[in-house]
Amino acid sequence: MAELTAAGRLRQGFSRPPRRLAVVHDTDGPRVRWGLVWFVASLAGAVVARGLLAVVMALAAGLAADQLLRLRDSDDAAAAGTRPGGLLSDPRRLPATLAAAALPLAAAAGTDTLAAALPAVVVVILVQRLCTAPVQPGHARAVTDAALATSTAVGIGLAAAAPVLAHGFGAQAAVVVLLLVCAYDAGDFLVGSGSATVWEGPAAGVAAVAVATFAVSVVPLEPLDARAAYALGAITCVLAPLGPLAGSLLIGDGRRPARFLRRLDSLLILGPILPYALGAIL
Repeated sequence: MAELTAAGRLRQGFSRPPRRLAVVHDTDGPRVRWGLVWFVASLAGAVVARGLLAVVMALAAGLAADQLLRLRDSDDAAAAGTRPGGLLSDPRRLPATLAAAALPLAAAAGTDTLAAALPAVVVVILVQRLCTAPVQPGHARAVTDAALATSTAVGIGLAAAAPVLAHGFGAQAAVVVLLLVCAYDAGDFLVGSGSATVWEGPAAGVAAVAVATFAVSVVPLEPLDARAAYALGAITCVLAPLGPLAGSLLIGDGRRPARFLRRLDSLLILGPILPYALGAIL
């Protein structure tokens, strides 16, 4: 019986479609309108105050982290033949959601606070999972759960914290960062959702960033001059297309709908590098 079960699992593994990293855009529902809402909310936060921007990014980070772990929990439940758990019954979701939301809020207080929050997040998640292992399901893989929750919280949290850290160089810097990232997302979605090849969407996103960079370079936005705008645009063109691929790795497949994660995925690689780039450019 065990051999038959193993053989069945092996056949099932071979019958699964291959994983895809390139994003297949989910076009069900008012995606463009929600994208505009996200753009306006994040831009308004950057213009009004750094704290408001941190709150907007914290909300986005929490929703993205929860969605990612919900998808991973569905995979685990399907493999085990059980039902997915809820926010409180899954030992990974609530700590990772709160930790991811905490990092943009910490960034609002400065880089030193964010640097102190990062090891605290790792320690708190690890201790929480190990302490609750005897009474929560999946206790045999507590360390694996803690590693997944930590990587989710840190990765998404740093992505969401990037515009908040950019605000430390001036509100205009945060506005430009959000404009460039949203330009990439818009170009990628509008062209990629109807294209037959995987490269057309990212290429359109890069073209949109180039146009936005030129527009920013001719408008005086201190402390960014034309040279700084072009440098920031070039970095965005190189790193923003890698973020959606990293997001697909996190959720398991680029074909899976993940609307909240996709709001931040362009910052997954760009975000952690962005503060250093701004410091060098400015």
